[in-house]
Amino acid sequence: MSSKQSEPSSYSSSCLEVKGLTISRNEQVLLENIDLSFTSGSITHLFGENGAGKTSLMRALAGLLNHDSGQICWRGFKTSHPEANFSQDLLFLAHNLAMKSELTIAENLQFYTDLRGKSVSRSEIQTVASELRIESLLERHFAELSAGQQHKVSLSRLVLESAKLWVLDEPFVNLDARTRDWLSDKMMNFAKKGGVVIFTSHQAIDGLKIHQKVSLTHKDRNEQSEAAA
Repeated sequence: MSSKQSEPSSYSSSCLEVKGLTISRNEQVLLENIDLSFTSGSITHLFGENGAGKTSLMRALAGLLNHDSGQICWRGFKTSHPEANFSQDLLFLAHNLAMKSELTIAENLQFYTDLRGKSVSRSEIQTVASELRIESLLERHFAELSAGQQHKVSLSRLVLESAKLWVLDEPFVNLDARTRDWLSDKMMNFAKKGGVVIFTSHQAIDGLKIHQKVSLTHKDRNEQSEAAA
């Protein structure tokens, strides 16, 4: 698989770099010799046909999928290096990423913020839950919710947790217009503060300022081009 990348000239320093990344499973090459860079304050839309390796790349960026060759670096260090502090800086969300079924929604959100050493109040949880119209669900267990409700709960972590890199696999899937607008606003505000956003989507997102687009295609080589977003 290969990629085409368009990058704006206004960004010069890369926070996240992918160099010569190759991933294969069961003798099938999923991604081959991928080179990409993501800069501070940018939003990147990753797209491509089914089977082109989008989810594999996202999972590799999040450290959940091993690669055969190449490297992924965060702020000059390999993501596995202790000085990279990558696990604390990263927030990875997938549309099918479940939370702890034995905990209530409020307990789940508190649990994940505690993992980052951040203390959030009940009122902070209630505020973001109200924005997403899931405040009435806070005392219910995750497994009791519909897929759409579960997705909104996962999205609330973007506001409550401290991170510098958001890797979001299909975050807009099955969202109503109001929640799509909410998510777009959060992504743009996060980027304005210097955060890095990488997301996959099969559709264009109205109102979302994209700084960079990366297309994964079924090809034998990696192609990269620069252009204004």
